[in-house]
Amino acid sequence: MDVEDNVPVGMSDEVLIAQHEGRMVKSEEKAQGEDGEVMTTHTRPGTVVMYKPTESHGYMPRTVSVSAIRLLLRQGWRDVCPDCRKRHIDKNGVESTDPNLCSARDPVAVRVCRVCTKRIFDNRRFTFDGKMGGDDENVIEDEAYEASTPEERTKASLDLHYWTWHPREAAMMKIAPLPAALQPTAPGEVRVGK
Repeated sequence: MDVEDNVPVGMSDEVLIAQHEGRMVKSEEKAQGEDGEVMTTHTRPGTVVMYKPTESHGYMPRTVSVSAIRLLLRQGWRDVCPDCRKRHIDKNGVESTDPNLCSARDPVAVRVCRVCTKRIFDNRRFTFDGKMGGDDENVIEDEAYEASTPEERTKASLDLHYWTWHPREAAMMKIAPLPAALQPTAPGEVRVGK
């Protein structure tokens, strides 16, 4: 007789919604003001990790607001990774959006920001067969965009992150400036076009 482990497959949509809907998270922030110490309390909806369906990459883990669970479930999101049929738990026992924690997928390249430790993943896999247009004869097949590597893609994404969120550090690291069309007007904002 063979014994198989029960693989968790998540919970019903109704249970997931009931468990999280209306859940609020409070955080307190202390600051020194003109009148002494000031404490500000922030209240916001809690968050949960869900798995977003993509057209070509299976499901990607994303942190979402619990207030959006009902809508996301209708759009095909899942509470458990459909690829490995588990939640992605990191080494600290916390549910994570790290795509490399999925045991059913090949790991992807990653770079880490030296300022804020944000992880930049190469989740833009090019798994097509060289025919971007499929059977559409009007699509121009351009080989210039096929020759990128995970190292080049993650470096480009990390450079953009540095210039967008840490411009002083980007300049100190002598990272090439962004093209004018992408230069941020404010931290965290990327300008597209003119």
